[in-house]
Amino acid sequence: MNRINIGLQSVQKGEWLKAICIWRNELAQTEQSYRVYFQIGKNIATDDLMPMHLVTYACLIHALKEAGHSVYQGESNKIVDKYIYDDLGFRHYWHDNVNYVETSQQDIFNLWRIKESEKDLYAKRVEEYFKKTFFEGKDLSFISSCMTETYYNIFDHADAGDNAYSFIKYNRDKKLLHVAVCDFGKGIIRSVMDFDSTITDDKEALKKAVENNFTTKSTDHNKGKGLDNLISQASKANILSGKAMLYKRGTILTAYDLDFDFKGTLIYFDIDLNALEDDEMLEEFSF
Repeated sequence: MNRINIGLQSVQKGEWLKAICIWRNELAQTEQSYRVYFQIGKNIATDDLMPMHLVTYACLIHALKEAGHSVYQGESNKIVDKYIYDDLGFRHYWHDNVNYVETSQQDIFNLWRIKESEKDLYAKRVEEYFKKTFFEGKDLSFISSCMTETYYNIFDHADAGDNAYSFIKYNRDKKLLHVAVCDFGKGIIRSVMDFDSTITDDKEALKKAVENNFTTKSTDHNKGKGLDNLISQASKANILSGKAMLYKRGTILTAYDLDFDFKGTLIYFDIDLNALEDDEMLEEFSF
């Protein structure tokens, strides 16, 4: 079995995502099997890796494993390699076929392989974890609401099978929750275009996907909700699918073309926790 080194030399979002897409397109459908070694750039630190980097990395590993390749964490950056392989426990997801691994790092709700049957439970667990760890007595219900919308959209649009992952990281100084969800499935772009054949442009498809009351499936949950509901709750948001990206800054939504094809969907967003309200406590009548 021949060896291939995959170099991920920059955490700059465009360069990282382009590299992920190039290697996915090149290796996911080849008939020959390889021993694939990931080589992380020596200038990259563990703190540089945001949820967006880690979910796309996980999806690429998954796609390569599904294509029959043997995949290894390299040793070009031993600190980062250990962080991914051991501290975050990435090795367990494919060696032991688990969907979630606990980590000792308080600020992280670790990688989760998204299962449709567990999406409501997981969204609630995210809320409960951060409430217990950092925000006891505060109302964090909008976190589980936001996460639920994200996960439901993965299953409404993606047809991703098991290749869908989420990762959450908390910035204590800024009180921001950084969330990323990625799938290597059908993707929002193709789902919208299949639903409305008059839409042929990727940017227009993304804009359509976040319109209020738009859904490609009339499920009880998603009717009149969906991506618009998610974006309205995020302080900053980005959605990539196909050759387009849509981002929200403040109240402004902007879409632009990409010079690579992201086959699937990547959603990453921030939730501002600076102005949390107290939990509403209801008095109980008792004898």
